[in-house]
Amino acid sequence: MRRLIVVGMLVLAALTACAGPPAADQIIEVTMTDDLRYDPDELRISAGQTVRFVIHNTGATVHEFLVGTVEEQAAFADEMSDGHGEVRHASGAGVSVDPGETAEFSYTFEDPGELLVGCHEPGHYEGGMVAEVIVGS
Repeated sequence: MRRLIVVGMLVLAALTACAGPPAADQIIEVTMTDDLRYDPDELRISAGQTVRFVIHNTGATVHEFLVGTVEEQAAFADEMSDGHGEVRHASGAGVSVDPGETAEFSYTFEDPGELLVGCHEPGHYEGGMVAEVIVGS
């Protein structure tokens, strides 16, 4: 009986791991350019929604799409300046997209409030590569 319970738990864990990202409530396409802009540069989302972003980099340089508060954006900038910029991509905060490529990224917006999307490649955030995310209740 004990063996059956252990096997059942392993099967359940495997099925959970195979489930993939949560289903998206909304799909939003975003374009990133070498003019250091996101299009659109303002996003309105309802709290509790999972959004799948389809992110197009039409530029000739790498751009990032990182979601976070003002404080988290500052931490992303610190990570990049410390040379540890790749660490945050594993955290679920966003993606880095190579020139001419498209990436997808899902994010669940739990609470109402204001967030930012930023690119922390050298000079990009400071140059205005920031979008506003307004999460309504």
